[in-house]
Amino acid sequence: MAGPNVPSRRSHFFRSRGNFDDLAAVYLTVRQRSSCRGSARPRASRTVARALRIGTLVSVVGFLVMTATPASAHVTVDPPSAPQGGTVKLSFLAPNEEPPATVTELQIFFPTPPATPIPTVTVEPKTGWSFHLTMLHLTKPLVTDDGNIADIVSEIDWKAQSPSDAIGANQFGEFTIDADGLPDTGTQVVFKALQTYSNGDVVRWIEPVPPNGPEPDHPTPILQLTPASGTTTTPAAAPVSTTGLAKSSDVDTARTIGIIGIIIGAIGLIVAAVALLTRRRHT
Repeated sequence: MAGPNVPSRRSHFFRSRGNFDDLAAVYLTVRQRSSCRGSARPRASRTVARALRIGTLVSVVGFLVMTATPASAHVTVDPPSAPQGGTVKLSFLAPNEEPPATVTELQIFFPTPPATPIPTVTVEPKTGWSFHLTMLHLTKPLVTDDGNIADIVSEIDWKAQSPSDAIGANQFGEFTIDADGLPDTGTQVVFKALQTYSNGDVVRWIEPVPPNGPEPDHPTPILQLTPASGTTTTPAAAPVSTTGLAKSSDVDTARTIGIIGIIIGAIGLIVAAVALLTRRRHT
């Protein structure tokens, strides 16, 4: 018979069984916690990945919206028409189509033989811009009421004198001449134009406009000739043509689209940032 201080085999067995049960309970608890953490991490990872995809998509959409621009405008002649054989004050309107770049130079090329040239061209000074005339000597002088003219203007080159004088975003420049002696025959006077930007881009407005076909991307500036009506000078207050120029409503629309694009892009960046912070917290 065992002494009072010696545990029996039965009591030792129950103590061991109790310890085993305690260990088993601890093991199950730890395993449950581990499984909960393990299941939470993939779920969190999936949430973070989904948030990153959404943020990236929203940012891309915002960028595309922000960079959207209204329909392009053209270099045009104002007024768009004038009587045959007359004298007219013409303005070449050059809009800025590539902001944030600025328009720093405009070159206008005049008709030369075999096309009918304009005998006399003078330039109206433009503040902040210099100009240079290129003359062409004709082998056969033009016969006019003022006598024979053997040298005609074939090109005018306007250049901005400083960056602040260049044509900025949502602006257009007006380059004015006086054309004395429009052709007596024909239906139009066709010019050509080169438009230079501060970023080095040169837009060539030299593509012929077909009579009944679609307008090309870079049409030539054209002055339409109307039958002579007895007067040789157009009215001083001729209405300004806005054909081919961006309207103020177009500019406002572009500005609104840009603001919306900036907001959408900012939302996308915020979503992506939150997703990254959440991912770091779970890792």
